[in-house]
Amino acid sequence: MARSVDSYFALVGAPFFTIVFLSMVLHSDRADLASYTVVAPTLMTLWTAALMFSGEMISEDRENGRLEPLVASPVSFPMLVFGRLCGAMLVSVPAFGLAIGVAGLFFGFWVTIHHPVVFVLAIAATALSTAATATALSAVFIAAPGARIVQNTLSMPVFLLSGVMVPVALFPGWLEGLSRVLYLSWGADLLRDALAPEPVESAALRLAAVVLLGALALAFGSATLVRFLRRARAKGTLTRV
Repeated sequence: MARSVDSYFALVGAPFFTIVFLSMVLHSDRADLASYTVVAPTLMTLWTAALMFSGEMISEDRENGRLEPLVASPVSFPMLVFGRLCGAMLVSVPAFGLAIGVAGLFFGFWVTIHHPVVFVLAIAATALSTAATATALSAVFIAAPGARIVQNTLSMPVFLLSGVMVPVALFPGWLEGLSRVLYLSWGADLLRDALAPEPVESAALRLAAVVLLGALALAFGSATLVRFLRRARAKGTLTRV
């Protein structure tokens, strides 16, 4: 996937989102929110890549004749899907560097990572949980092809509910509770706090929340894929996935 031009498509939007967000906060005289404008494009790029790869990867495997050998391999097929999606996330993580570069070169705001250990752990946990969630989405898109109709509509609702730009703590109480079900909301808060000079509160617990929500998504995706493959083998319909 990394050698395909399409693999880098999600990165294209990161600099432009940074310009838009940073222009907004500077126009509002809120330079203190500059760090928010580099976190948001990073998470948006991760989620965009997750949607793109989860919807296309297995279908492309079938079309290119790779699906049967992958299913027949001794390695768990869900883990193969998860591993490949982790690779896709690695391609998307440089969005943070692009966002920082744009903020510094075009606006003169060089964002400082005040808590590098927390930041690295948070970005790693968020990327892994994104790959896990993409595995679950891939399973849903394969088991229920009609669900792919809404694939392209899942971007903005998730961005808003996850608080990638506006912290969910500012949401109404009932909406904040709903947002906390999404791993991205925990990841976004952690990344913003890691860039701030103040101590990061409950970092371990919040990292655990990101990982736990990702693990739950991976468990759901794995179970769905295994069940689907078992049914496809029984009916001889694997090549018509």
